[in-house]
Amino acid sequence: MLFSMTIFQEYTKKQKWEVYGAMRKIRIIKKNDEYSLEYEIGDICEVIGTWYGGVHISGKSGVPVSLDKDEYVELDTEPEAPEENVIERDIRVGDIVQHFKREWVSADTSEYLYKVLAFAQHTETGERLVIYQGLYAPFKTCARPYEMFMSEVDREKYPDIKQYYRFEKVKV
Repeated sequence: MLFSMTIFQEYTKKQKWEVYGAMRKIRIIKKNDEYSLEYEIGDICEVIGTWYGGVHISGKSGVPVSLDKDEYVELDTEPEAPEENVIERDIRVGDIVQHFKREWVSADTSEYLYKVLAFAQHTETGERLVIYQGLYAPFKTCARPYEMFMSEVDREKYPDIKQYYRFEKVKV
């Protein structure tokens, strides 16, 4: 039995790395099987698999245990943000910014003016996003990757633009 359990544990360890890319962890918040000694409320366990009603973990003795969804909460479910080569800039929530294309319109219009509403993180990829809203009709709310929002103007594509960055804070 010990030999086959070791094979099972190695298989499930390999399987969870292939499925998740990393090990998910859960915290036990409820115990539906009051007689089991394999886990206790408050335990933190690594997920070795899933099923339609919950997850599988390795119990304290190494025996696989199936937990119902109401017995646990996931830990560290947010993906890690990817490495970015972005210079931090002094743009904050609430700031009014202008897109470089504002140079093409009259200064009397509010075209290409935006208000930064929030900074967010994509739930699947971890990519940083900027959430902003146009200050001209139809007042559309948009999301753009942080790296792109903070990037410099493409000088090859727009050689006559004076503005240095794609979006810059409006000087009041």
